[in-house]
Amino acid sequence: MAMRAEAEVLTGINGAAETDTAPAAEFIATATADRSQRRMALGVVAVSVIVFLALIPVAQVKLVQLPAFIPAYEAALIVIDLVTAVLLLGQFMKLRSRAMLVLAAGYLFDALIMIPHALSFPGGFGPAGVIGGGNQTTVWTYALWHATFPLFIIGYAFLKDEPQRLSTEVAQSMAVAAASFIVVVVGAMSIAVTVGHDHLPPLLVNGAYSPTYIFLLSATWGLSIAAVALLWWRGLRSILDIWVAAVMCVWVFDIALSAVFNAARYDLGFYAGRAYGLLAASFVLIVVLLENSGLFSRVAETAEALKGQTAELKGTVKAQAAKQAEIEAQLRQSQKMEAIGNLTGGMAHDFNNLLAVVIGNLDMLVNRRKNDADVQELGNEARDAALQGADLTRRLLAFARRQPLEPRRTNINDLISNHAQLLRRLLGAQIDIRLDLSATIWPAIIDPTQLEAAITNLATNARDAMPQGGSLTIATGNRHLDEDYAATHAEVTPGDYALIEVTDSGSGIPQEVIARIFEPFFTTKEVGKGTGLGLSMIYGFIKQSKGHVSVYSEPGIGTTFRLYLPRVDAGEAAEAVTAAVDTERGNGEMVLAVEDVAALRRVVVRQLTDLGYRVLEAENAADALEVLAKEKVDLLFTDVILAGGQTGFDLARAARARWPNLKVVFTSGFPDNKLGNGSGPAATGKLLGKPYRKEDLAKALRAALAGG
Repeated sequence: MAMRAEAEVLTGINGAAETDTAPAAEFIATATADRSQRRMALGVVAVSVIVFLALIPVAQVKLVQLPAFIPAYEAALIVIDLVTAVLLLGQFMKLRSRAMLVLAAGYLFDALIMIPHALSFPGGFGPAGVIGGGNQTTVWTYALWHATFPLFIIGYAFLKDEPQRLSTEVAQSMAVAAASFIVVVVGAMSIAVTVGHDHLPPLLVNGAYSPTYIFLLSATWGLSIAAVALLWWRGLRSILDIWVAAVMCVWVFDIALSAVFNAARYDLGFYAGRAYGLLAASFVLIVVLLENSGLFSRVAETAEALKGQTAELKGTVKAQAAKQAEIEAQLRQSQKMEAIGNLTGGMAHDFNNLLAVVIGNLDMLVNRRKNDADVQELGNEARDAALQGADLTRRLLAFARRQPLEPRRTNINDLISNHAQLLRRLLGAQIDIRLDLSATIWPAIIDPTQLEAAITNLATNARDAMPQGGSLTIATGNRHLDEDYAATHAEVTPGDYALIEVTDSGSGIPQEVIARIFEPFFTTKEVGKGTGLGLSMIYGFIKQSKGHVSVYSEPGIGTTFRLYLPRVDAGEAAEAVTAAVDTERGNGEMVLAVEDVAALRRVVVRQLTDLGYRVLEAENAADALEVLAKEKVDLLFTDVILAGGQTGFDLARAARARWPNLKVVFTSGFPDNKLGNGSGPAATGKLLGKPYRKEDLAKALRAALAGG
């Protein structure tokens, strides 16, 4: 009976493995769509049709103009399409089907072509866009975008039932070639609509569609409908088939509302059409994510079934206990590796590289247009949306232990002091957290986010070692690791290090265990209470940062982990700071600071004095005019909103009427466009928005005194 029970368990394991590895269970491109899935897709399309028909009569209703809408909307589309493209490329590498490659290329094209469209859109990042071209650039980009994507769907429809599978080597080469081809095509289109703008026929003439544009819209609509018809004719068999067809149906409604039934930008059709576009872009991504969720559910169900059978066998066949434990361990390991492979598999790293292009260009755009409030606002909004996508990939990479570090010069004491508040909430009142931070700690080049994660991991391990409570001490200091120490620790480079010590009063670690604590998947915790990855991730992070980690422990007394971080070159740091300060300091000029809030006035006076200026102060406009009558002042630095009935603008006008050469810099908690009516700083001086940093104040004063 024991042997038969064991055989049944092994049969169950093999059966589960065969079910979960079958292509129909893994990939939406090969899994047959059941009745519920077809009804769901049909329901989505039906609701879209009803809403579309209801919107047609009111599509030309004017709505509020939101210039930030296009950057935010297209940033979201870029993230969605890039994620979808990478996921589909991952499935292509598994299935090696040319149809999957064509579909992935279509989503990659869709994501990349939106970048020149967003950058050229009037009012998006500038009144006429930021990439050159002319007044037809945006509409030509829109036409090429919407006319080309259906061609990829048509290609997918023709190839989806192709039985032949490519070899792994050919598939890899074709994936690289397809991505390169898409980049070249998008680049060529961008050049054509910008550099070659004057050679293209106009699509909009005095707000009306030209015959050329009518032809392009008709062709686009025809290609989209043809794609749906071809998918239907070739057979909507797989889950992917029915949702790609749904994408194209909603795509048709997007074009109709955005470019046919509406009257102009920012009307109801303009916004509603783009809402349809966002909806269409999400279908395939949502289905793929649900596919992954279903896969993990099946793995969990298999695990639960195995646990039940294992418990039964343990009660009846003691001789098989060791074998069963081995099976459980192998199952847990396979689940971990399968989750990592399915969630990442190269996807997150490649996707992060694509997002880096978007974020990098937005950073350059924002930095180059610092004096343009609209560019700052819209660029930051678009960059924030892209950074949210980057944050998603960082989480995936962290899970796979492949996250690239982002090291920067870090004040370790400040980081620990700020992080201690979080640790107190995390560990609870039964753990007494003490900080012993050296005032002379050296700065280090380190990824602060990863360092915080490492300290948190050590703190939670310490809490587990002190179930009845205890103390956790985090100390910092400076250490020099010499040649003798390096001789006994082969991975250590002699030199100066900033040291972080994390000490607990817990149960300690036996000496025979210490040698293995940094090994991946090694843990002394109970099953289900630890993955064995925490300390190995800390070890890899410290080594990647060119540091060193060691541990000392006494059973029954406690444990100390020491993190050594390479010291920043002090000479380089001092030189950089000195150069920056010298360029912004004053030369003893007299500045009159006018601020009605006493606490803020004291801060301003202190900042100005530190910057090398002589400072006078006043509470309101009347007091300021009295000071100006008695003292020779080089620059007036005044708040816009003052007590006493007169504004900073009133003060500046009165002062310049008597002293025309007086330089003026305003400051306010309101942005420039909130102070308007022609009386703002553009007429009398420059505005420094609150809150501002000291270096911002220094730059504003130097620019004003220099006449800039």
